[in-house]
Amino acid sequence: MDDLKFPGREDGPRFEVVYHLYSVAHNHRLRVKVRVDEDDAVVPTATGLWPIADWFEREVWDMFGVRFAGHPDLRRLLMYEEFVGHPLRKDYPIERRQPLIGPQA
Repeated sequence: MDDLKFPGREDGPRFEVVYHLYSVAHNHRLRVKVRVDEDDAVVPTATGLWPIADWFEREVWDMFGVRFAGHPDLRRLLMYEEFVGHPLRKDYPIERRQPLIGPQA
């Protein structure tokens, strides 16, 4: 996952989702890149082909806010459900404070 906001890349889609695939049997590598805009950050899920993609896609949703259409259980993985925003985005305010919410809050 890449947040492509840096000098020289102001135009075009903001995010780039990258899958690195490797076949042990054939010693082949394949890189799949999908660029998505901030306003419509949705990518088809890969969990139907590779079930292990489940947690990786959940992490990308949680940290960057990119949704995976068709994902069987797209919910936060690292942050609590009430957390507002996606903390690894470059536009997430570093000084932002949110209350810690526990299971009995």
